Amino acid sequence: MGLIETILERLFPPQPEPIAEVKPGRRVTLRGRVVARDLIDGPLTGARCVYYRYRAEAFRRSAVIGLGFDQGFWVILDQDEAIAEFYLQDDTGRAVIAPERAEVELGRGVTAERRARGVDQRASELRIEPGDLVEVEGESEAIDDLYDEARGYRDPAARLLLRAPEGAALRIRVLARG
Repeated sequence: MGLIETILERLFPPQPEPIAEVKPGRRVTLRGRVVARDLIDGPLTGARCVYYRYRAEAFRRSAVIGLGFDQGFWVILDQDEAIAEFYLQDDTGRAVIAPERAEVELGRGVTAERRARGVDQRASELRIEPGDLVEVEGESEAIDDLYDEARGYRDPAARLLLRAPEGAALRIRVLARG
């Protein structure tokens, strides 16, 4: 995607579609609540989630000659990121989100959880938890989902899957917490 397309997409984002109306084989934007299919533990908080991005940093001091005070910079000590498959549910249905090549970003007002770890250390953890409102942009595909516990015994196993388009990323934007 070129610079102009990226700018236009940021200024005029595609409108989310109802999950039940999406046809397979199209690039779509969906909005809904996260329903866990599998859970992982955030390394900083231990909170159960479907995604986390963790970073621990330490402040390194450097004396600047002639100014009379210490300055420094933050150095990354440790970082990690993990994501599991999850469901996206709106009022019309449920879709499986395949996390391969996913890029997660924060919407306005959503922040990572920060914690001080001593005077010169800090850490942050961004999580996507069940119940969070997210917007996902990707390519739709029809699959059979035999693992959906919400599906009735005689209901068809057909489900919509959202995955990263060829040569691009699956974009997930966290809009609001549970």
